[in-house]
Amino acid sequence: MAAKLHADPDDRAMEAGSKPGLLKRLFGGRKKKPAAGEMNGGSDDMLAGDGMLAVDEDADLIQTITGEDQMPPEPPRRRGMKHRITTFFRIIGLILWPPFLRGDLRTVNRRLLMAAWTIVLFALAAGGGWLVTTGEKLAFLPGSEVVIGVGRLVLPPEARLAQDQKASTAAPPPVVGRLPSGLLVAPDPTLAEPTPRGLIPKIGADGRQPWSAYARPFDEPATRPRLAIVLHDMGLNAQLTMLAAERLPPAISFAFSPYAPDLAVQVDMARTAGHEVLLGLPMEPFDYPASDPGPYTLLTSLSEQENTRRLDWVLARAPGYIGFSNLMGGKYTSSPEHMRIIATRLKQRGLMFVDARTAPRSVAARIVREAGGVYAFVNRQIDAQPTAQLIDARLEELERTARSSGIAIGGALPYPVTLDRLLAWSSGLEAKGIALAPVSAIANRQTPE
Repeated sequence: MAAKLHADPDDRAMEAGSKPGLLKRLFGGRKKKPAAGEMNGGSDDMLAGDGMLAVDEDADLIQTITGEDQMPPEPPRRRGMKHRITTFFRIIGLILWPPFLRGDLRTVNRRLLMAAWTIVLFALAAGGGWLVTTGEKLAFLPGSEVVIGVGRLVLPPEARLAQDQKASTAAPPPVVGRLPSGLLVAPDPTLAEPTPRGLIPKIGADGRQPWSAYARPFDEPATRPRLAIVLHDMGLNAQLTMLAAERLPPAISFAFSPYAPDLAVQVDMARTAGHEVLLGLPMEPFDYPASDPGPYTLLTSLSEQENTRRLDWVLARAPGYIGFSNLMGGKYTSSPEHMRIIATRLKQRGLMFVDARTAPRSVAARIVREAGGVYAFVNRQIDAQPTAQLIDARLEELERTARSSGIAIGGALPYPVTLDRLLAWSSGLEAKGIALAPVSAIANRQTPE
């Protein structure tokens, strides 16, 4: 049964012939979506005129409800210009967006992680290639030992090389004096030659030689027995080197590793404390490459030119040293042919060579002597077994050698026990009538076998 609802008498219906205004016709093309709960049935209020159906906008217009309530289907939405522009940009975005970023979140995350790892691996490979092509090979020093405090530290296989000493373009000071210890200030410009590697020693125009010019002054009578101690492998631990330089008698000579960091600074510090200085010359041992003195090692398998190039690198490491002592080198110092090349080169530069006697069959001192150079050799390694009792026994043997032949040289490494025993031993040496001498004071005074 149908019923009619009538509007309030005060409400006025739209006139049958009314038309929307100009702005309404231009921009108001879309109908309002019927509100939820509105019911539209068959209306008996049809407005005639121009064939158009008038739209009631008043909430109280009469609606006729007939039969069961039904919701009319939603009219299709008009797709305007805004929708077309939005769709266009969405399509452009899909075209430009990388395909590997499309898909569900888990897939995209997995692809991004793989891409990141790929970039990292390429960066590492590029960095490694650059280091191989432009960097220098790291030093390998197995078995080399330095001391920290009261402990003993074995260097890792990869020990960083100190930077090359750069050639100085500045003019050296015109006047060179002496340090408070009596040693000549280094470098003396008359005893140095500039090279692409840096300053290297040379014999002066007046005939002075670096080994004697940079030596520690020593004025003990020749009739008094002389005993020298050479500490090898110095400089690998800067703190230990400084303590040894300050506490040990200045007559003890230091042989610095050419791979020591800030080598020139450490050499200057030791010389200021009064110690004369040698440099370690890396030479091939019998078990090379199981034992490797480093990348600038002189090898019997290399050409003379290559060994000379490596020697030039060591020559320019620091100023103020008197010569070299072999670093390892049992095989090289046992080869007369190869030692002659080094002996000739050192004689031309006015440098001394101290044979550490790392091999029983070493011919180094004899070959240097035959070449007319300056030499010395170690009589005994005092800490081959680094215990206090054995070190004291070796020092007593050196004393007997000094008394019988007038001279003796002991070699040592900077173990804590070695430094302690040397400090205690040296304090009583004067009373025994033996002079603790720098190694330069024993130059050319021994007879090599």
